Amino acid sequence: MRKNIIVTLILMCLFFNFLALIPTFAATTFKEGIYQLSTLNVAPKNRYTVQNISPDNSVYIALFDENQRQIQSIYLPANSANYSLIGLEPSYRIVIIGKGEVIIA
Repeated sequence: MRKNIIVTLILMCLFFNFLALIPTFAATTFKEGIYQLSTLNVAPKNRYTVQNISPDNSVYIALFDENQRQIQSIYLPANSANYSLIGLEPSYRIVIIGKGEVIIA
């Protein structure tokens, strides 16, 4: 009995440590709004993909640099495929317009 409790506690510790390693984008969906990428733990120059997971609503995404210049925009229909984003920098902002839900991974 005691061994079962110890094994269970060890497995729980390992599981929660594994969850801490998952990047912010992998576990988060984004809705309409403006997001500063520095608050989302973006790795500089990393390539990410974006996908609309909403079954009914489309989304428009715009990416802006530190000088407020639009550098990329993508229209995502409902249940879209993955689309590649340019290399992201922490100083960039992403704007999501529409009622859909977006995953960035």
